[in-house]
Amino acid sequence: MEDVLNSECCKIPKTNRDFWVAKIRRNKERDKEEQKKLAAMGWHCITVWECELTPSKREETLESIAFTLNHIWLQDHQAKVVAYPQMDEEDMQMPMAAENEI
Repeated sequence: MEDVLNSECCKIPKTNRDFWVAKIRRNKERDKEEQKKLAAMGWHCITVWECELTPSKREETLESIAFTLNHIWLQDHQAKVVAYPQMDEEDMQMPMAAENEI
């Protein structure tokens, strides 16, 4: 029971405690399985808990999300470079949203 109580920031109701602990544990196990299925299809999942968006934690959470998204992009980009070794340097340049003024 302690693993559910100590992880993330869920609050277990005082009544019917065993039911809620089991339910939360099942939900977490289901979520992990669903994330594995999505990963097998090429998707990335980022879980953000409500408690991570409180004013005291929000900035840190947003920075963590930005870091994770950058890491994912770099991993995916590297995978494409390895997957297409015949591409030359010009082909691998990412298009710019706006060109610099001349």
